[in-house]
Amino acid sequence: MLLRFGWESLETILAEPNIRELLTAYWTELSPIKHVPLDIDWPQKAALEKAGRYRIWACRADGTLAGFIAWHVTPHLNHRTTLCAFTDVHYLAPAFRDNRQLGWRMWRTAEPALKKLGVKAVFPHDDHAKHLLPFFLALGYAPAMTVYMKVLDE
Repeated sequence: MLLRFGWESLETILAEPNIRELLTAYWTELSPIKHVPLDIDWPQKAALEKAGRYRIWACRADGTLAGFIAWHVTPHLNHRTTLCAFTDVHYLAPAFRDNRQLGWRMWRTAEPALKKLGVKAVFPHDDHAKHLLPFFLALGYAPAMTVYMKVLDE
């Protein structure tokens, strides 16, 4: 299997024949807010990308999009001299999860690429639907915060 990891534009990702399937699979499997429709603000993501504030690290296996990590790359609001990367969405298609090294390599190759952008701190999230704590700990990450959610009735 020929693997390729690298930055890809939102336009390239959206042209992928399997991208809708991957995003729907992510939402179905991991989204904590399934009670509202999936309605991605593509123009906003494109504007952020144009401003250099949204980046997508892609993993391809034999040319097929196998997974991706979408990052908000921005100075921290409380530490404005520190460029940070916050995950928006990260997903590895189930068909590629048998190769345990694939996800590992996707994250490991993203880190030096983020560093080249000047990123000093990385903040991935962990979805409660499928805990990745052991995976992130093995990569050298430490738990930093817990985010809570509450649905407010309409």
